[in-house]
Amino acid sequence: MRQIAVIVLALLCIYTANAQINNGRGIELGFGVDAGIPVGNDFKEYTSFGFGGDATLGYNFNKRSALLLRGGYMSFVVKDAYQQNKLKAIGDGFMKVCGRYIFPFHFFVEPQAGYSTFSSGKSHLVHPGNGFTYAAAAGFCFDRLNAFEVSLRYEATTCKNGINFVGLRVAYNIKPGTYL
Repeated sequence: MRQIAVIVLALLCIYTANAQINNGRGIELGFGVDAGIPVGNDFKEYTSFGFGGDATLGYNFNKRSALLLRGGYMSFVVKDAYQQNKLKAIGDGFMKVCGRYIFPFHFFVEPQAGYSTFSSGKSHLVHPGNGFTYAAAAGFCFDRLNAFEVSLRYEATTCKNGINFVGLRVAYNIKPGTYL
């Protein structure tokens, strides 16, 4: 936890140094809240919905395009029938590289690729896996700075025991050339 605090502090210092850059170039730092519903895979029978959060570090090439590194965790709630076997939730820890392009009228798309690892705590009922993750997201920015965003995404993992889901993300991004 201490390492995360040091990283966040370092990123905020980098952001402050880049705050005066013109044309939207520079470092971006963002935080999001995620929710998801499993679709069409093995774990759909075990889980009902998921929630979690993420942090994003990115580089904006201009006001429209960026390359992002996003990491986070989602916890998928287990259905009642499986809670009796000491299975409370299935966790999804992820790290992804994302590209983002913002079109006119604040609409954006984000192709995403990375790695996810799933955990089931102390339960031996389910043996989650880990593997390559891919996602496609589309959303809208709701302010003139493109800082506050809401997006929908489909995310899937190539491992046998992964959770494929449709998710909603609400986030706030600190952008270059803007103020906190």
